[in-house]
Amino acid sequence: MPGIQIAHAGRKASANRPWEGDDHIPDGDPRGWETIAPSAIAFGGGLPKVPKAMTLGDIERVQKDFAQAARRAREAGFEWLELHLAHGYLAQSFFSREANQRTDQYGGDFAGRSRFLRQTLAAVRGVWPENLPLTARFGVIEYDGHDEETLAESIALVKDLRDGGLDLLNVSIGFSTARGKTPWGPAFLAPVAERVRREAALPVASSWCIDGPNDAERAIATGQMDLVMIGRAHLADPHYTFALAKALGVDRPEWATLPTQYAYWLSRYRGAGTGSAQ
Repeated sequence: MPGIQIAHAGRKASANRPWEGDDHIPDGDPRGWETIAPSAIAFGGGLPKVPKAMTLGDIERVQKDFAQAARRAREAGFEWLELHLAHGYLAQSFFSREANQRTDQYGGDFAGRSRFLRQTLAAVRGVWPENLPLTARFGVIEYDGHDEETLAESIALVKDLRDGGLDLLNVSIGFSTARGKTPWGPAFLAPVAERVRREAALPVASSWCIDGPNDAERAIATGQMDLVMIGRAHLADPHYTFALAKALGVDRPEWATLPTQYAYWLSRYRGAGTGSAQ
């Protein structure tokens, strides 16, 4: 099933590639552009640009852009759409008390700070087919010393998104502040994902340090998640799925019915372990 993720980077936009600095493109550089956010507050660190505070017209325009992007994705043949609402990008910034200091209907209390996310989902849900999965990646925790409060509000939002037509939540980190202290470690988000799954009554997935086959298998087998998403390991090894299957002792009978050329290369690959089949 081909899937695509759509996002708006907000105040973290106009930045160099991660391997080229991961910082804001300097003022005056023709590659850069004006960034926008809920409030005119810079992220800080290597991202010092002060964004333009969005007007109500800006908000409406961006939500329409999300819907148009979703429509184009479907027309291009994608069958799974994920909204990236995490990682200090635009939607996450609206939800963050630190990044969002608005005094209108898009700021302040929980209802105000969650409004942009709920409306954006509704705009996309209106154009995305009901029979195809619509998921979102969202940072339910910031690791900034206010974890319980943030997680409780996040779960309340996830319930609203569930009622608005979200099919699955990809549980992630907010990264709304440069002061967060993420406790990196194998499958460290698994207990958080389990709580969201239980309290929000919505299927969940997660990633972040779940590259090992045993960690991934355990997260599913114990009911912490419904799906494990593995990205970086697949970028490093495009055959990683087969490596996982071999490590877990999985044998798929349907592989025997693959077209001859695919079955041949699969058998070569499985025999070579995780090496490259030439």
